Amino acid sequence: MLEGNLHAMARRSAGTFGGIGQMRRTGFTRASTLGPIAEVVTVMGGSIDRVFRRADLPLGLLNSPDALVPLREHFRLLIIASRAIGDELFSARLGRQITIANLGVFGRWVTQAACLHEAILRANTSLPHMLQSATRLVLRAKGGRAYWSYELADPATEGRQQNELLALSYMIAVVRQYVGAQWAPDTVIVGGTPVQMIGTLEDVLNADVVFRDTPSAIVFDRQLLATISPSMCLPRTGLSADDLDRAFDIPNPDDVVESLSALIGLELLDRYPTLTRVGKKAGMTTRTLQRQLQTRGVRFSDLVQNTVQRRALNLLRYTDQPITDIATLLGYSDGAHFTRAFERWTGMSPRAWRTRN
Repeated sequence: MLEGNLHAMARRSAGTFGGIGQMRRTGFTRASTLGPIAEVVTVMGGSIDRVFRRADLPLGLLNSPDALVPLREHFRLLIIASRAIGDELFSARLGRQITIANLGVFGRWVTQAACLHEAILRANTSLPHMLQSATRLVLRAKGGRAYWSYELADPATEGRQQNELLALSYMIAVVRQYVGAQWAPDTVIVGGTPVQMIGTLEDVLNADVVFRDTPSAIVFDRQLLATISPSMCLPRTGLSADDLDRAFDIPNPDDVVESLSALIGLELLDRYPTLTRVGKKAGMTTRTLQRQLQTRGVRFSDLVQNTVQRRALNLLRYTDQPITDIATLLGYSDGAHFTRAFERWTGMSPRAWRTRN
């Protein structure tokens, strides 16, 4: 019942972004899309702690793959990492280290398709609901070529090309699940200004690269779409109810309450959320944020409390972390304070709730 109330509150009072004094419309992506960023930055001589500090993002994201990050901050983190190690191709090199396994439930859902065409259609339809909003994947056919494009609605520009290079790497990884680990597209189309090291980028991607004022895309032989999954002969399992509950929590970019709740959750990875900090992340003054919530009949303190409760339930259900560690992660001074609060929410102790669920 508690979870139902939390989801109901998160979805009520939707409002359109934009206009004077309103929250800027933004997409969100899961932290899992960053792949092994810490390892790659470190190997290339950078400091991941410094990169995250400069991006004003909590280092706890590295251990919270399902956490939600505003796309503009995801973009900015990638460009800061690129500058920190002095490599304009940072995201392309990071992309060489990623696998579909990095994408969790979304990756499993996509690659359980029977053939490549079905996998791409699954990715296209589920991406904005399971992994990244304000984004769409589109498959087009022109003659004998397939064009699979990555198209962004989020207006953020800083670090945009770095993000697109990483996204293209995930798309290539999907195709490789079906046609082989050594496969590479015939052509990779990258949006934005051409990089200086085009030849090196082609070596990294093992494909011809062209820069155009169009959405980024990978281009390959259309006949590959019929490739059957090599795992078709293995037992296949669907997604559980828990998987789906975790997968479909990407905020609607047009819903102020959902988006603010996601920003509060991001803050909770590092510190207790404040009106000032969350307002800054949302691009609003404290007064404007309060007014936006007041018009929707929601208090900031209630959003924080509900987000804390939802995170507590997820940590208890999906991890084996000790109760005392969960209490610390949620900002409680000790396990006893957390236990008393949890008993008020649910009528049972955290340990009893975890056993039942």
